Amino acid sequence: MPQIIRGVRSNSEPNNTGTPGSPRPHEDRRVTFENGREREESDAYYDSRAATQFEFQRRASTLQTYYCEHPELLPQLPFTFRHGFKRWRLGGYIALMVFDACVVPILLYYSMTFGGNVKGFITFAVITAIWGGPTYVEFAIRSLRLIKQQRFYKPLGVDKRWAFDITNWILVLSIAVVTAILIVGAAPHEVFLRVLSMPGPAILYCTAGPIFLMSLYNHFGWKAPFRISSTPKGEPVMPGIFYIVEDIVAVNSGGGRPFREGMFARYKASPIFRKMMRDLSWFWSIPGLIMASAVTVVVVINPVPESVSYGLGWGVPFLWAGIWAAITVPWVRSVMKKEKESWEAETKMMTSTMSKPPSTHGSKPPSVQGTEGTEGTETT
Repeated sequence: MPQIIRGVRSNSEPNNTGTPGSPRPHEDRRVTFENGREREESDAYYDSRAATQFEFQRRASTLQTYYCEHPELLPQLPFTFRHGFKRWRLGGYIALMVFDACVVPILLYYSMTFGGNVKGFITFAVITAIWGGPTYVEFAIRSLRLIKQQRFYKPLGVDKRWAFDITNWILVLSIAVVTAILIVGAAPHEVFLRVLSMPGPAILYCTAGPIFLMSLYNHFGWKAPFRISSTPKGEPVMPGIFYIVEDIVAVNSGGGRPFREGMFARYKASPIFRKMMRDLSWFWSIPGLIMASAVTVVVVINPVPESVSYGLGWGVPFLWAGIWAAITVPWVRSVMKKEKESWEAETKMMTSTMSKPPSTHGSKPPSVQGTEGTEGTETT
């Protein structure tokens, strides 16, 4: 097996020629063939096969076990946005969900009400019938994956059917609340437009609230009152964003259990990664609750016209989420780059310290009879 240096994937071959220990130009890179074309491997030691169901079934041990046996390695997440179709799948899912949940209700309401003079109960009968279609389909797919006996998508430590993760329960809560709001607001002949303006803030409450609670449990060291995704009951709780990322990538993007194992191994090994998860959890939960509260106040107060409050209620929460996502992406990339550089620098320092021969100038080796921790002294 090729030698692996902590934080860097090295696929170098033995140096049979030249100066011992001197690398050849091609030794630090590996060339692979994909669809008949030659492709050079990237710097990060990411293997796209690690998160496939075939590789999951044939492997001998989990990623957590492997990294426990090799603590010198920085645990890797078997998922990337730089290669493969998974990035487009996740990005397309998010874009379609935002378009369906935010853009469609706003376009239909203003075009049908002010452009076509359609009565309110007819307009919202159409909106209620159309809203959430892609979200419901994606929710049904991820629920089916967690219901089936197959273990690949399930949380760690769960092999039974109906093993929902915490993200699935958050989606159940969000869909139930939004559906109830739409039904109550659109049921009368004269619709309650301010009630129908609340789905956006309600989604923020249902998402940021659980993230905030899980982050509180993590901050104070409280134990899980029930199973939270891969965390069993009675175990320490991870930050809220940790579970959201774990569940979405594992189920919606097809990362499966290998990604869950990589997340837990990375969280255990890297202090920088742990701090990033905590910071992201506060960054998304507290401002999310503040934004939901502010939009709720604007929607329900009388001075703001109902037609204006409807646009604010549906648009502002998703606009805020887009801005926060635009801040989060470069932030995460910067932190993970710093984490890798720090890990590699620490490894090089430890390697050089361990490989440095003892000094033979000015002192003699310590006496065999000396006790541990006592320095040898020179005799004249």
